[in-house]
Amino acid sequence: MSESKLQVTLREHFLFSALPEGEREVLHQRCRVVELKNDETLFHQGDLAASFYVVLKGSINLFRVSPDGQTKVIEVIKTGGAFAEALMFMDQVRYPLNAIAMGVCEIMVIPNKLYKDILLAAPESALKVMGSMAVKLHRRITEIETLTLQNTRHRLGNYMFGLAPDASELQCTLQLPMAKQLIASQLGMQPETFSRLMKEMKTQGLIDVKGADVVVHDLQGLREFGH
Repeated sequence: MSESKLQVTLREHFLFSALPEGEREVLHQRCRVVELKNDETLFHQGDLAASFYVVLKGSINLFRVSPDGQTKVIEVIKTGGAFAEALMFMDQVRYPLNAIAMGVCEIMVIPNKLYKDILLAAPESALKVMGSMAVKLHRRITEIETLTLQNTRHRLGNYMFGLAPDASELQCTLQLPMAKQLIASQLGMQPETFSRLMKEMKTQGLIDVKGADVVVHDLQGLREFGH
């Protein structure tokens, strides 16, 4: 009998792989999987944070809505990604973001108390998990630095370069992972700015756009866009 997605995730994901096999089996028995339709909400900003999540299939859009109604995409979590896990180690008892499905999704739901109790019973495993979470935090700091220190041209050029299948290639075709307005929000720019910069890239001969596909004629030039 083949393993379920839940079993594979518990065996391979960094949040669970360091745990003793018996503890992973406890999680397998007590965690649940929820299925979401496109645009279905998993939780709202301000809801009680009793669980954290791992994406088994699809993508989840994490975003905030400002008091004036502006939507800011914080992160898009793809298959294999975890989110809201840091809240269990903080005094934060409510989700600071909204989570909504981008397409059909399967989400693993892990109760915070259950996971914390398992970590307390396995200190060595807890240290390994903390190390992995520190690496994730470092990536977030780098992303914040990118958003605050780089101009919009540089941000978009680096983002597009990061989507390339092989960074050493001169040319490639890449696919935008989400709607252009969501990419603009994640990069901290207005949709109009995003569209203008994409046109500049096309005018400079760096890219051609065909729907969600972007044909890159000069990958290194794309990376240097805005420097």
